[in-house]
Amino acid sequence: MSFVVDAGTLWLLYAVGGARLWIATTAGFWLSFAVNFAANKYLTFGRRADGPGQLIRYSALVGVNYLANLAIVTGLAAVGVPALAGKTIAVGLLTVANYAAYRSWVFRD
Repeated sequence: MSFVVDAGTLWLLYAVGGARLWIATTAGFWLSFAVNFAANKYLTFGRRADGPGQLIRYSALVGVNYLANLAIVTGLAAVGVPALAGKTIAVGLLTVANYAAYRSWVFRD
């Protein structure tokens, strides 16, 4: 679901709206932040009682992911890969690492 929000925002702002690629990529990434956190917290890992710790750890991981995501999308676009394809590649590469970090660090028991 968060990918749809992220990629959909990128597409709407960049392909339809004509925004700069880095702005569209950034907006989509951060808009999906809340969707992804809630989905992982309540659906995937089912851990609800950690106070602010989960959100702090999640935010730190998202900061790292933002930089990686931005570098992958804009880097691939610079060599001719369409932006939406670059977004798909970035998400695919980061998903496995994120799941491991979510399970062992962000939403740990």
